[in-house]
Amino acid sequence: MMKTPTEVKQMFRALTRPPAIPEIAKGQGLSCNRRRRTDRPGPRSSSRNSRTLLLLLFCCGLCLALHAQAVLGSEVRALNGMDSSVSSGSTVDLLDASNMTSESRAATGSGSIGSFSYTGSPLVNTVKALHPSAAISSDYFGMTIHHSATPFPAFPISTLRFWDVVNWRDIEPSRGQFVWTRTDSTIATARKKGINDFVFAFGAVPLWAATNPSEPCPGGGVPGYCSPPDITALDELVTHVVQRYCGAIRYYETWNEPNGSGYWKGSNTQLLTIAQHLYRIARDPANCGCANGVCTPNGGANPNKVLLPTISRITQPNLNWLDSYLGAAGSRYPYADIAAFHGYTYTANPEEIVTQVQLLNQVLAKHGLGNLPLWNTEASWNARVQTNQQRASWLMRYYMAQAVAGVSRFIWYAFDDCGTGTLWEAPWCKDPQTPVGQLTDAGRAYGVIENWLAGANVTGCQQYQNGLWACELQRAGNYDAWMLWSTTDTDISVPIPTNSGLTVYRDWQNKMSSLPAGITVNQMPVLLESGDPSNRQQQTKPRK
Repeated sequence: MMKTPTEVKQMFRALTRPPAIPEIAKGQGLSCNRRRRTDRPGPRSSSRNSRTLLLLLFCCGLCLALHAQAVLGSEVRALNGMDSSVSSGSTVDLLDASNMTSESRAATGSGSIGSFSYTGSPLVNTVKALHPSAAISSDYFGMTIHHSATPFPAFPISTLRFWDVVNWRDIEPSRGQFVWTRTDSTIATARKKGINDFVFAFGAVPLWAATNPSEPCPGGGVPGYCSPPDITALDELVTHVVQRYCGAIRYYETWNEPNGSGYWKGSNTQLLTIAQHLYRIARDPANCGCANGVCTPNGGANPNKVLLPTISRITQPNLNWLDSYLGAAGSRYPYADIAAFHGYTYTANPEEIVTQVQLLNQVLAKHGLGNLPLWNTEASWNARVQTNQQRASWLMRYYMAQAVAGVSRFIWYAFDDCGTGTLWEAPWCKDPQTPVGQLTDAGRAYGVIENWLAGANVTGCQQYQNGLWACELQRAGNYDAWMLWSTTDTDISVPIPTNSGLTVYRDWQNKMSSLPAGITVNQMPVLLESGDPSNRQQQTKPRK
């Protein structure tokens, strides 16, 4: 347990007070290397015995002082690690060590990591990665693509999510009348592009299936859209989807953003019933099983996974809702294989996701879900991030911050959206900021950050008081790299230590140059590298 500065001082005085030396030395296991005496001196001890006693006391005092100094140093270092103040125009609270649990996915400390060191500003936080020995999998990079006319990006993506592409209303406009054309064509096209993972999110209740068809859904959809569905109708839909797309769609998101009235107007009990039915149907080998690469109903082992209902963003009210919902299931929530959330933020600082994920993990751990994989299935920047380069910066920093926080898969929203997370300028969008049909700056940055992260081991990040962030990446072949950026509008001069071993750097567009004795860092991330840069594509243990 961390001690306050006052407690540390009191402990130091107690340890160094001369009358307490023999007792504390024994309690702390200290030794002055003296022999055990059986002939204790009387009042008339010789001068030799007096000198011996003084020497022994000096020896004990020296040992104890050295020990107290070490204890004090460790306490001070620990206290420094708890300091989360930031002087960067706005406060960024990272990880409060006093609230840590054994199931926390990120930890704090202090001191430098690896080959990089910086002394131009106080170090206020060291964020340690959850899995420093496991490489970031290419599965980390997922996408939502709205329109069938949109060309798939040239950079690789692992996962497509169907929300706002096809939903229940599109698939079953009337009871028993299924329209599979869009879903079939999307999966076929995506597979040709090397995408093999798909997430189907439930919600968007069709009017005919709504138990309250006139239910208003502010901010979500038309009336009835957010109503609890008829449970039999939902069972029929889930069974058809799971059987038809057995082996193709393997991930099912229980409900889209039920914390908000735009997507859910039912009770926790009603949502738990949906979760129970969905989990039973999706995980039943009778509906989908696979053996020897072939997947059919009753075909073998069931490959499907079910995701938690996803909160719209990590705020305290939303966490309170999640805590209440999970608690309604009992001591441990039994209807999810993957923990999931939506990570929208409403500030210009994407690094805040680190703290937000920590708070989410505390709720998950409370309900026995702390060891599940953690996915962010929908997020991008907000209206405060306005210019093209600001958006590119936000995207790259957000991907790194999530990787450190322990998020193992992130589905960006959305590649071809006209206002939210735009990576490709669609011809149907009004007031384009980029030539139509081309990647935006953020779209180009996506390919770069994927190139930097995929296959790398993230060991941790350092946060400095002046707004500098430095995160370490490692790969096989003695490759070591540091991604640096500033969270403020102020340029930061960063001298490069001569013994760092860092030799080249890449700008946010991935242009490589020889590393000078010092560089200027701004909001656009740069990557400082040592070792063999060709090892950047070598992948070790992927984490799912």
